[in-house]
Amino acid sequence: MSNFFIERVYAKNYRQFSTLDVTFNRSFNFITGPNGSGKTSILACIAHCLHHGTYNYSRFKENVEFWTDLTMPEGKYRVGMGAGGISPMGYRQNQLTAWNNPPAEHDRKSISTSNIKNIEEFCPLFIGSNRNIKYTKIAGMQREAAQAERSNYYTSKSLNSLYGENQEPIKQWLINRYFIIDKEWAQVERENWNHLITSLPHLGPFNSDLKYIKTERDLEPIFSIYGEECYLEELSSGFQAVLYIVISIFEWIESTKPEGRRVASKAFGTVLIDELDVHLHPEWQLTLRKGLKTIFPNLQFIVTTHSPHLLASAESGEAIILSREYGQKEYIIKPTSQKFSGWNTDQILSDVMDVKSLANKDYEQAIHRAFTAIEQNSTDHLEQEIQTLEKISHPDDSIVTVLTTRLAAMKVKG
Repeated sequence: MSNFFIERVYAKNYRQFSTLDVTFNRSFNFITGPNGSGKTSILACIAHCLHHGTYNYSRFKENVEFWTDLTMPEGKYRVGMGAGGISPMGYRQNQLTAWNNPPAEHDRKSISTSNIKNIEEFCPLFIGSNRNIKYTKIAGMQREAAQAERSNYYTSKSLNSLYGENQEPIKQWLINRYFIIDKEWAQVERENWNHLITSLPHLGPFNSDLKYIKTERDLEPIFSIYGEECYLEELSSGFQAVLYIVISIFEWIESTKPEGRRVASKAFGTVLIDELDVHLHPEWQLTLRKGLKTIFPNLQFIVTTHSPHLLASAESGEAIILSREYGQKEYIIKPTSQKFSGWNTDQILSDVMDVKSLANKDYEQAIHRAFTAIEQNSTDHLEQEIQTLEKISHPDDSIVTVLTTRLAAMKVKG
């Protein structure tokens, strides 16, 4: 069961790309790059390979084609849409004209999106950037849908989830587990629940000591952070975002995997998350990868991020870096072998994420005025700029120390 992951996504004449060709590894994949480089479009392209109902989310051009290469326990597959199968009719108006198979490869079975149900268990989970939990009053336990129904939901509504149009009812899942985990027949659900509860303290940042405490008769789950009890909706945006991700994964595993493969600590599959770093403190971002892999050691994660802290947590071969050059249409990308754990934030921002200027503009301008004052031998103006810099710069800023020394020398000479 170890071979169970998305290897590659390919597209031609899709959105802003003439060619998009991205290779993934089987563990964690951090897709990064400037705004507009196509990070979310990569996730959306994978979703298009799952279900034709997602096609009107994208701008296609003539002879568009897209496919995803998979490694599954039973073999290798290429699934998607070959050229000529979709006729673009305008923005978000694409007509399906034929179920064309993607190009064949000698060691890989090629099938169209219409036959994706023939691939057992290929049902990725898509999680969008909207992960705030709105208050919902739960009336009681709710019937959980059958495996086929949930699998169809996840494939057909993948882009709804990615773009925040659907949110998983994680509070209902918590209440359902409150009612069933003591039942004799709920062995897997009980094992997963215990795994979740024991993992929460290791998932929170700093010394937050995130815990589930109880659910009482009002059916409101109560958690604890920093020793204080609070309801689910009272948690900060960061805690809500992480709980939303983790509980959504538990629900997806239990509802879409076949019998015998629903234990979260052993489950395989792919989770795609847009903007993994949203709402999270930088120090939390540094530890999130480890927390997710501890809870779900066998899952493949494909995530987008703008965070240098997440990239610093990546292992070798886990960062996928997109550039954004004017007029660039072709993207053929593989994970870099570089590991960034020894890089500082500024180095990642400038050399990896292509941030052109990291300096604060007020700081830059004050430095410029200070050196102008030195050239003009004006101690009054230099002293004024040093006072400005002391208010806006770090207490250990070396430039302020140098300028202060220079001011003292100028006064002695004066």
